[in-house]
Amino acid sequence: MTRSDWTLLRQAAFGSLRITSIEFWQLTLAELLDMLEAVHENESKRQEAEYLRTAWLAANLMNATGNVKRPVTPDMLLGKEVAAKRVPRTDQIRTLEELQREFNAPAPCAVEAL
Repeated sequence: MTRSDWTLLRQAAFGSLRITSIEFWQLTLAELLDMLEAVHENESKRQEAEYLRTAWLAANLMNATGNVKRPVTPDMLLGKEVAAKRVPRTDQIRTLEELQREFNAPAPCAVEAL
């Protein structure tokens, strides 16, 4: 490792980890890297929670205005929601009939509900 690598490690240890100089020099490199990875993982989770909270608030505001044709969800704003494919009515009825034959459980009201 170069001198600049150690400088970066010390900065991360004293800044992000908030450990003392004595604690820093008592750690092995593997322990230090594990601690830094844990801090990074926690920060990533915190940021994702903040994004979700902000998207939730924005979705509620957008839906409350009444200016959107369809309700907006936080996942839509974060780009996580995939548009669901619409299944044709004939396929829905055929699948229902197949299930009824397979399980011998006729449900005439279920066909009407589709």
